[in-house]
Amino acid sequence: MNPKIICHIMSSVDGRLLTERWTEPFNGKSKGELMGVYAAIGRKLNADAWMFGKNTLQEGYFPKKFHTSDKTPLAHPIPYLAHKTSSRLFVVIDPDADILYESSAVRGDRIVTVLPETAPAAYLEYLQQRDISYLFAGVKGDELNAAMKALAETFGVETLSLQGGGIIDGAFLQAGLIDELSLVVYPGIDGSASSPSIFEYIGREQAPARGLSLELLSAETVQDGVVWLRYKFHK
Repeated sequence: MNPKIICHIMSSVDGRLLTERWTEPFNGKSKGELMGVYAAIGRKLNADAWMFGKNTLQEGYFPKKFHTSDKTPLAHPIPYLAHKTSSRLFVVIDPDADILYESSAVRGDRIVTVLPETAPAAYLEYLQQRDISYLFAGVKGDELNAAMKALAETFGVETLSLQGGGIIDGAFLQAGLIDELSLVVYPGIDGSASSPSIFEYIGREQAPARGLSLELLSAETVQDGVVWLRYKFHK
């Protein structure tokens, strides 16, 4: 059984994600203070794992890439469980198997990286040396159902908080894996048609949300104009 997946995201009132483009809060507070509200709400979800997309991870934490001349994969790769150094996990999907980690944790939470079965043996050895857990999601590393099942069965994950960006949210949406949407609405506007939105599916499916419907569970005005909406996905 897959873990419960909650898409927890903060957007402007027009559904955009680039915080630097949002208008300023009306009351003179900083954007950072209101982002802190989003983080506090996230802790209420009590997820035992959380994740965001590879691009977000590399931009904010690990910008360098791993290089090896030997691309030979293992014949029968198996997941690797690193030492337990935190109660919560941080998960990232890395279909290129090339993130160069300078730490085995993100914000204190130990990393689990989702890889293709064709990941070079040299890269797997590097991850083990860094004591970083990994699992596999098919030949291309993009079989999300397989990845989530492995997280539940191998790592004991019961609830995962999916925190963007829009591309990874869109992939999970199209796969029908999201159980709940936790949408924190920032009291400001982006206004640009070119800015990424909450769900940015990239693929052949023309209607990635086909067959899904949303049930409003709660609507709460938190503070400083921030609104928290929770929806249940029906499939």
